Amino acid sequence: MIGLVVATHGPLGEALLATAAMIVGPGVQTRAVSLSRDHSPEELRDLLAGAVGEVESGAGVLVMADMFGGTPANIGMTLLSSGRVELLTGVNLPMLLKFMTYRERYPLQELAALLKEQARDGILLASETLRRSS
Repeated sequence: MIGLVVATHGPLGEALLATAAMIVGPGVQTRAVSLSRDHSPEELRDLLAGAVGEVESGAGVLVMADMFGGTPANIGMTLLSSGRVELLTGVNLPMLLKFMTYRERYPLQELAALLKEQARDGILLASETLRRSS
């Protein structure tokens, strides 16, 4: 089973995982790493590497970060390992729910690519959607 680490500024990752658990049940092999102003980059890297190690079971780990270019994503990129660790930015609730549903169906790289595409397709402007359907 692919492990998951959600790395964010502040407690966003913890809240997203708690909300996903409310909808689909508790996630196994999932961790949140929350950056605070008190963490140095070295401390955050240690926390993130530790979380990756905790959820790794042989199928790889997907690190989801809140935004590309932010400290959690930048540090996550230092952990990238082909077939072992992948990083996906722009984490949101639908992405987490799809991860929980698909994590045992696809290998790591395919799952990350699928989640990226579905996340893009899931961003809608309601007024445009309503205009198209009428």
